[in-house]
Amino acid sequence: MALRKLSLYRVRNLVDQAVEFAVGLNLITGPNAAGKTSVLEAIHCLARAASFRTNQFDQVIRHDAGDLIISGELEHAGSLHHIGVQRHPRKTRVRIDGEDARSLSALARHFPIQVINSESQRLLQDGPKVRRAFLNWSVFHVEQDYYQAWRRFDRALRQRNAALRTGDLRLCSAWEPELVSASDAVTEARERFVSQLATQLQARVHHWLPGIALDLRYRRGWTKDRPLAEQLTEARRRERELGHTLYGPHRADLVIRAEGVEAQHWLSRGQQKVLVMALLLAQVERLAGASDWRPLLLVDDIGAELDAGHAEQVMQAIAASPAQTFVTAITRDTVSVEVQRWMQVEGGRLQEMI
Repeated sequence: MALRKLSLYRVRNLVDQAVEFAVGLNLITGPNAAGKTSVLEAIHCLARAASFRTNQFDQVIRHDAGDLIISGELEHAGSLHHIGVQRHPRKTRVRIDGEDARSLSALARHFPIQVINSESQRLLQDGPKVRRAFLNWSVFHVEQDYYQAWRRFDRALRQRNAALRTGDLRLCSAWEPELVSASDAVTEARERFVSQLATQLQARVHHWLPGIALDLRYRRGWTKDRPLAEQLTEARRRERELGHTLYGPHRADLVIRAEGVEAQHWLSRGQQKVLVMALLLAQVERLAGASDWRPLLLVDDIGAELDAGHAEQVMQAIAASPAQTFVTAITRDTVSVEVQRWMQVEGGRLQEMI
């Protein structure tokens, strides 16, 4: 899969325009505030119907404009698919091949995408919730049945929590078999993914962070040597007082340790950035190997995040990645690898460079 064409209408400071991309590495250069990151943001909005820069999608609409429209042509297996996202204030419409999308998961299936930027380090620093979101998104694209298993779990969890809040322990226990069954399916899929990811990550870390022993494992959210059903039964009365379920995949974590210590407490800030980039690139490679839907990788101003040596290593890995990649930089000479298409942003307009 590749994004061959992107059309923009009323997106931030960008001029309304259509631009074509190469299937490999696309470089977008320009001075600060020229609109480089806004181009990446527009691609992300097309893929997820959401921005990676803000939780408020309406902020992506050009000032004083009533709406925005982002559309694109995706090439897959020799065919073109047309995707469009329109955003009115507080309302989003998504169309895939001329039909309204029934859910955002349908859009995500067509368009697996990952971002590497200054916020990526949150994967280490911001706690289990961020890492669970990383796992859910990753496994969704690797295992076909994962989305349904997660929906089953989420529904059972919400119903059980509602029963706990009303003090109805009988109804609470009635939802537990479904909760346990769905939890097992979710956990097994996550554990498979983490095991595969760890193998791919180790080889890269060996070269990028030599001499550091790294451990990546999945913490499931309940005591591993005891059945979840047993722990839910024992905790039921205490959970009634709290009003929520204490055990299950919603309490899980992706544990990342360096030299036996949580990585964010052992590694320097620069080493953490290198580790996160290695992790995200390993994820992209795993996604590419699991499906014929080629992932997209958005890399925003990598030169500002790493020292020259590590920046060169990361860029070499990005250039070799199976993903279609979009990289921003101030100038062309800051990116040493070969690029398939180079564009310059000036005054909000993208212009192809030779």
